[in-house]
Amino acid sequence: MNSYWLKVIFHYLLLIFSVYLITFFLIRLVPGDPIDFLVGQSNFSADVNQIKEHLGLDLSVSEQVFKALKNLFQLDFGLSIHQNIDVLFLLKPALVNTALLAILSVSMAVIIGIPLGLFISYLNSSFLNQITKWINAILIAIPSFILAPILILFFAIFLDFLPVSGMEKPSSILLPAATLSIGFIAYLVKMTMDSTEELKDSILIIAAKSKGLNLSYIYFTHVIKLISLPIVTAIGLQLGGLLSGTIITEMIFSWNGIGKLLIDSIHQRDYPITQAAVFFIAISYVTINFILEFIYLKLDPRIKTYHE
Repeated sequence: MNSYWLKVIFHYLLLIFSVYLITFFLIRLVPGDPIDFLVGQSNFSADVNQIKEHLGLDLSVSEQVFKALKNLFQLDFGLSIHQNIDVLFLLKPALVNTALLAILSVSMAVIIGIPLGLFISYLNSSFLNQITKWINAILIAIPSFILAPILILFFAIFLDFLPVSGMEKPSSILLPAATLSIGFIAYLVKMTMDSTEELKDSILIIAAKSKGLNLSYIYFTHVIKLISLPIVTAIGLQLGGLLSGTIITEMIFSWNGIGKLLIDSIHQRDYPITQAAVFFIAISYVTINFILEFIYLKLDPRIKTYHE
């Protein structure tokens, strides 16, 4: 491993550590005491000082920081203030649910968006290109809190084909996944079309045509390799964003993912859950970017020469 990769690993670890530390202080700047919130909701007489001592909130800020950092290296995020349950026990199913939703939505977008963009470019119809660009602009711009109710009305209420919300059935994941993937499908179609348009008059494509290669073969083998770098970047960034929690979509469809858990913890001033959720969100972003670095080396060997 050369010095470049050591620097990358160091920067990523520093980023995760910084995000965790900033979150620690920011969450404590939010007005409201978590214990007062807890006692007020439960409607029972309790020794507030005893609860604070049990949760370690009676310590000074510097002592809490030191304790949090010490526990971080052991992946011990403590107990939830409101549920008195180990934070990792609550986070694991939320992370799995968000990962399933993110992977399915990105997979749908890749399977549909890239081939569709290549096919439209292959047809080379100016009318079809204009219609596609117009539709793409609408689908990319429409927010999830508008798209989600439209999908619910059509597929869940009018057709009674899919569940409105919840996680009781395997098919419950389809509507939230579609909500997240439709805009990304349009983005991939647009990116594929734009990238392909730039390559139509390139030397590589002209040389391939001069060899007598079929145009469809050129598009779905050579062209897709040439446009792979920007597409991989877009996929990686989208996946990283989805793994960090799709808050609005998860709230609308009552999908118990990391985004919904994070918002609930902020409302309840549940410091341990908020800190742990943000920590794993940072890890997901960093991990995706780190993987992208390796993929770039495989797709474009010139990058390796640049780093060495």
